[in-house]
Amino acid sequence: MKRGVFLGIDFSGGAAAWRPRCSRPSVWIATVEVTDRPRLIDVVPVQGLAGSGDPFDRLVALLRSGDHVAAGIDAPFCLPARHLPSDGHHGLLATIATMPDAPDRPFPSGASLVALAAVIAPIETAKPLRTTEKHWSSRGVNTRSTLWNGPRGGAPFTAGCLTLLTRVGRPCWPWAIGPGMLVESFPAAQLRAWGLPHTGYAGRDQRAARRIILDGLGQRIGISPAQMGLMLDHPDALDAVLAAFGAIAASTDGPPAMVPPDGLISVMDDPLAI
Repeated sequence: MKRGVFLGIDFSGGAAAWRPRCSRPSVWIATVEVTDRPRLIDVVPVQGLAGSGDPFDRLVALLRSGDHVAAGIDAPFCLPARHLPSDGHHGLLATIATMPDAPDRPFPSGASLVALAAVIAPIETAKPLRTTEKHWSSRGVNTRSTLWNGPRGGAPFTAGCLTLLTRVGRPCWPWAIGPGMLVESFPAAQLRAWGLPHTGYAGRDQRAARRIILDGLGQRIGISPAQMGLMLDHPDALDAVLAAFGAIAASTDGPPAMVPPDGLISVMDDPLAI
């Protein structure tokens, strides 16, 4: 396992999550140090990050600094292959960088992302999935389509993450690797790979499922009792810690032998990641 500092980020495409004041934060950042074994340093809401500017800008600054080996982000890094421009992921990010922010959030709207994809190729199904999303869906993990802009849609989520990638400017695994690289993680897939509960653990009344997850997580990473309590109360904080393992896996295993044009989700201890 590669040594160093890794970040895990539980992301959101919602407008309220990025306001300076948020009564129940849903974007969390975990800092994990790996020496002989991973150890959780801290996990904080995006509103608690140091620096100036709005929370989204502070997250951009943190990731742009590159003071970490890699950062795992729980959000899609790409669109389905048929909706990519001719120059692939690089061209997608270049186009996203030219799009205006929505009036209520610091990145383009989900509707504008869907419109962009439809110009490249007709959207033939309501909820098209990427190659890596189909893989995890076939294993019983609930995935959100990057081009679904309805209830609990993945389109705003994806628009926000793609904007983050363009503004940070760090290498994006698996297309590029390097210091401070950004890695697509998926907490539910990570839990599925470990044989832990991967559905029905995020609700306020689902603490029993989170206790089981935390027992399993505690076998893999050093966590203090206070941190355990925080994650028991805040499932988004738990997801941020889980996201860090995707970053550790990508950094330890190196570039994959085969890369679908629409990217990969990085999961630790999963031999069927592709």
